[in-house]
Amino acid sequence: MVLKKDSNEPFYSTFKLLFMKKKFIHLQKKIIMQPFSHLSIIRGLGYLLLLTLLVNCKKDFNANSSQSTKSLLQPNSSQSISNHSMATGVYLSQTATATLFNYNLEGNLVTNYSRTSKAADVAFDDGVYASTKTLSSRDGYSLLVLEGFNFNIPSDASIENILVKARRFKTGTCGIREVNASLVMKRERQDLPDWWDQYGVRWADPNYFPVIETEVNYSQSGSGIKANGQPYQWTPARINDPYFGVLFQTAAVETSKGSAVIKYDFVEITVEYSVP
Repeated sequence: MVLKKDSNEPFYSTFKLLFMKKKFIHLQKKIIMQPFSHLSIIRGLGYLLLLTLLVNCKKDFNANSSQSTKSLLQPNSSQSISNHSMATGVYLSQTATATLFNYNLEGNLVTNYSRTSKAADVAFDDGVYASTKTLSSRDGYSLLVLEGFNFNIPSDASIENILVKARRFKTGTCGIREVNASLVMKRERQDLPDWWDQYGVRWADPNYFPVIETEVNYSQSGSGIKANGQPYQWTPARINDPYFGVLFQTAAVETSKGSAVIKYDFVEITVEYSVP
């Protein structure tokens, strides 16, 4: 019996050793895997939170980019894109104010504007006015010619529209009406000295001058037919010339009494054009 026990002792010891080793490995895995499982959960939650933040940031960025792009395309008076649509897109535009006020008219034409009035008075909507002398009911005539807008329209452009905006009013009891408003350009007759000529469509606001400052707007296309049946065609060369501008002419209402002073606060011209 002793020999039998002795002969099985190595097998028994080996089996016991393997059993203990397996139990130790299982315990070791349990110890190792338990904290690793918690760590994986924490990391997973962290990755999920980070992914959520990145998606939201991307959405905000795309929204802000879209907003910025739209705001850049919105038209206004100082930008080069207007809101008058063409079949293939939008017109380009330039807007400017005058630098010449009744230029070269002294001694040639009566304007009835104060000698202290100047182009800078109508360059901004700021409560600084270009004013006439005191006009009577017998002679409410006044003439204002603004030039030197210094446009720089490309030579290959097609003129689509020309728009004029003016802010004006009058003081006093004498009724004032507008008898003529038109664009002017350099006279093209070679046998006469340099001067301006009225050109294009002529306007006249049928309303009497208001007693509070009011905006009036005029417009005409780049080409068309004048009231006398003659065609007209605005070109970049005519508009870029210093003589290009706008004219306003008034008269007194025949039945009115008293006197009046006409005041202009702001005048600007916008030229809309297309390029090939």
